[in-house]
Amino acid sequence: MSNRQVSRRDFLRTAVGTVGVTALSSIPMMAAAEEAAVYTPGTYTASADGINGAVTVTMTFDETNIMEVVIDASGETESIGGAAADTLASQILEAQSAEIDGVSGATITSNAVKKAATQCVAQAKGIDVSVLTESTEKATIAIPDDTSFVLKDLLAEDINASAVVISEITDFAEEIDCDVVVCGAGAAGVVAAVTAAEEGQKVCLLQKESVVVSQGNCASAVLKSESTELGLKKWIHECTAFNAWRSKPDLLRAYIDNSEEALNWVCEKGGITEATDWTNEATGVSKYQDTSAVFTGVCTDGVNTYDYGEEVVTTFAPWFGPKPNNVGTLMAGILSDAQEQYGDMLEVHFSTPVVQLVQADDGSVTGCVGQDEEGNYIKFNAKAVILATGAYENNPTMVRRFCPDIEAFDKKVYHRTGDGNILAIAAGGCMEPAAHSKVMHDFDAGLMYDEPFLALNMEGERFANEEVEMAYISNILRWQPSFQGENMDDDHADGSKGWYCQIYDNDYMNYATAGVPEVVMQRYLKEEDASLHEGVFEYLIDTFRADTIEELAEKLGLPVEATVASVERYNELCETGEDLDFGKKAEYMNKIQTAPFWGIRRHIRCSSICAGVLTDGNSRVITEDGEVINGLYAVGNLGGQFFGGADYPFFQTGLSLGHAFTFGRIAGKHASAL
Repeated sequence: MSNRQVSRRDFLRTAVGTVGVTALSSIPMMAAAEEAAVYTPGTYTASADGINGAVTVTMTFDETNIMEVVIDASGETESIGGAAADTLASQILEAQSAEIDGVSGATITSNAVKKAATQCVAQAKGIDVSVLTESTEKATIAIPDDTSFVLKDLLAEDINASAVVISEITDFAEEIDCDVVVCGAGAAGVVAAVTAAEEGQKVCLLQKESVVVSQGNCASAVLKSESTELGLKKWIHECTAFNAWRSKPDLLRAYIDNSEEALNWVCEKGGITEATDWTNEATGVSKYQDTSAVFTGVCTDGVNTYDYGEEVVTTFAPWFGPKPNNVGTLMAGILSDAQEQYGDMLEVHFSTPVVQLVQADDGSVTGCVGQDEEGNYIKFNAKAVILATGAYENNPTMVRRFCPDIEAFDKKVYHRTGDGNILAIAAGGCMEPAAHSKVMHDFDAGLMYDEPFLALNMEGERFANEEVEMAYISNILRWQPSFQGENMDDDHADGSKGWYCQIYDNDYMNYATAGVPEVVMQRYLKEEDASLHEGVFEYLIDTFRADTIEELAEKLGLPVEATVASVERYNELCETGEDLDFGKKAEYMNKIQTAPFWGIRRHIRCSSICAGVLTDGNSRVITEDGEVINGLYAVGNLGGQFFGGADYPFFQTGLSLGHAFTFGRIAGKHASAL
């Protein structure tokens, strides 16, 4: 089943009727009578667990269309899951399918609606619903008692939050033979799939979502050709130090050896080269910024220092965009071009998550099972499966065990439910046996993110030495009060961690750490000229200015009296030149006294967990004992242990996406050579 250029779903999008509160109906098409019957007309109902109980979906069908959708999410949090019901019902009608994008911030409710709607569609088609619900019945996993804690630590709740089906699937609507299957169309998956097709392989690419999805703008590579050999060894040593000395050495060496070729390949395929003036006119993606660097002499990130001496390591770090375009846009363009180039040799199956691996008696992986948007199972037979499904930020029980630091924080992504992790572990793989690294930052609310300006928690109180970089401040915010703001998860209806405010005055350009000119700052002013909001996500910006501290506090949602007191205390410390409260350097102590006053409300959320199952330098999944599981690969944030510290290391910009490109390319080549 290849990606269709014009689908029934696309056509039906022009025929959606008036949206009601929780019940929506479609307008039948004139051509419907000419179509073959798909459904048994009638009304069908199914339920699935939401955040506070059952979410019920009732759908009415004629022979060819979904006519009406009614969602009862009355048990969900009214302002989040309950409010999402209308949108979810509308999405089902538009898509004429249960496979919808969902509502960001209402992940659990969205997943419950999708599961229940899938069952309704199955009933209307006469499919045995019990087959579809087996994965949600908490089937246990047969893991030997003599295995380690890490291998045993796979819970029924993990599976229930994912797309994985543990019970054996034997009834397939279709069976497809190919050479390589790639599961996940993101930064690593698209690179792996196109690489394998380039190598002459028949490739099937499965994607859980209905589109290509990848976050971020910057990727980087180490330019081995422009670096000294000893410098490269020093880079490995520095990177390992930033990763709490827990990086797997062969993965860092593989990155050093392959990242230059991989990133140049991505730029070439994406039409972002010097020959095109670093711009792809067709996709709208350009290299709009460049943070390439040379590591030589004494290097510092503000806190940590490393001496390269006379050795040299050169990095290439292009930024792809600008927003709202990102690496996802870049990957979508690369995949589209590849489909045109390779034709039937590259099949793309959108809205088809991988739900199971197929293994031979010797444990080698010989294919996988996907589930299409109609609930049908498709078996893919292949010599290799490359898992590129992303991390597990949206799987609550996995977060609680493997990365508890982020549990109280909102997530910037959704549908990252650990599918690949679970499948790899069930096949004999092993989660990284260490606390997992996370990416926690906010580049969307406003500029000036690393300047050491006065920082107040959402109760108006100063809480830290502001010299800490924003990339690491989440560790301090764990101890600060929660706050109920915008763009929050269902999991945190009563408030989440990660909120604080930066405050500075209009003299900030004369501070020791001179910031961004006002003309640029205006792009991030929430309440002022919206026409200036170019290259930003408008719904995320949270920058304000006001003539008084009292007015600024009100705009930021801070208690006025406490905020005024904190500013007055800070000004007293600035006057003396000694930060007796938190020890900030004197050169960063600047009184807040010149109007207008500026404030940025930060919302630190999890962008990703950059940790997964153990792999070798060829991206092959390995057991706890280091044995290779033949035919199984894991790339991107699913493959580890490249990182290792509590936080993703920010000493080199774009390392995460550069890592994804590199190991996607390595896996695509290696799998092709089997």
